Amino acid sequence: MLWCDKHRPKTLEQFAGNSEVVEEVKKWAFDWERGKNGKPILLHGPPGVGKSTLAYVLASSMGWPVVEMNASDLRDEESVRRVVGEASTSSNLFGGRKLILIDEVDGLQKSDKGGSKAILEIVREAGQPVMLTANDIWKPSLATLRGACTNLAMRRVNSRTIASLLKKIAEKEGVKVGEEVIARIASNSSGDLRSAINDLQAVGEGGAGSPDVIGERDREKGMFDLVRVVLKANEYEKAREAVWNVDDRDMFLRWVEENIPLEYEKAGDIARAYDSLSRADVFDGRIIRRQHWGFMKYSNDLATAGVALAKEEPYHKFVKYQFPKIISMLGSSRGERSMKMNIGLKIGRMCHVSSKDAVSFFLPLLKIICKDEKNAERVQAYFGFEEEEMEYIAGKVKTRRKK
Repeated sequence: MLWCDKHRPKTLEQFAGNSEVVEEVKKWAFDWERGKNGKPILLHGPPGVGKSTLAYVLASSMGWPVVEMNASDLRDEESVRRVVGEASTSSNLFGGRKLILIDEVDGLQKSDKGGSKAILEIVREAGQPVMLTANDIWKPSLATLRGACTNLAMRRVNSRTIASLLKKIAEKEGVKVGEEVIARIASNSSGDLRSAINDLQAVGEGGAGSPDVIGERDREKGMFDLVRVVLKANEYEKAREAVWNVDDRDMFLRWVEENIPLEYEKAGDIARAYDSLSRADVFDGRIIRRQHWGFMKYSNDLATAGVALAKEEPYHKFVKYQFPKIISMLGSSRGERSMKMNIGLKIGRMCHVSSKDAVSFFLPLLKIICKDEKNAERVQAYFGFEEEEMEYIAGKVKTRRKK
């Protein structure tokens, strides 16, 4: 089980950071209970500050069931109305309130088939409390929605608060992590509490206790050579040059991902390398969503130099690099995207995040955790992954279903 899910706050008093916003939503909820129906609340702020978590904790404290919809996953009018349309106007079985949570509304695009319009109508007509979340509230497509809601900004959590919480989680999990490591994790998180907890779990379950574990977040023959350049390099520029000669960037990244554990031996080196790849994937997502190609430089740096410099020292050995097994298994990049989407949906359901965030932020952590066979079995049971999905996540780890 992911620690960021396991150690979610149970009460509003346990919620870390953004105390003023917590008080605002608490007052709003009590007003609804007294029959004073308030405007929907739009929580906005960077990833990992607890927007969705706050909604769930608030609902729990009020005794409200939650009806959740992720706007990034449901984009047509029919889907939106099927999930939250009726729930937004009717009470629960016993006549009480229910919280309608619409996550990541900034994931909606102009090309969505009526999804944006349906959400706006639900917000305006709702007879139940509605909360929405967004990372970027200032997208032009959200202008009308902003005007229909009470907008509350959630700030990044300060590093001292994060460090204090990480220390408590480490104690509860029974793992020994030094204060220097915790301070480094908190500092590197840039106020993203979720990523800090993920990093702590990578250290705790990855079996590494050094602060250095945490990173600052010609066809086949030619691909062999390019991957070797990245994984053997110990200089920024040399590794960075590899991507200049790549025809198929996505295929190149799959090759790097596949061969990191073959080249690198230390858990810390592997963790840092995969962390760098995952951060590159985050920038790739931003490029697609925002059409801002200036992010490509950062993505390429992370996928090449970031991976190369993840190792403490070069490994002077011969490695027979492998063609990405997942591509062989699925037969096409379309199959891989489908696999990632299915995995992301299952993670998202359990962790209350979008499938996109699940793949970007949680999947790299699961790949580290699942290097241990017992951990892999627990992960499979918790998320309900199929065998093929576990093979994709765990690589060489063979999992088996418990009878």
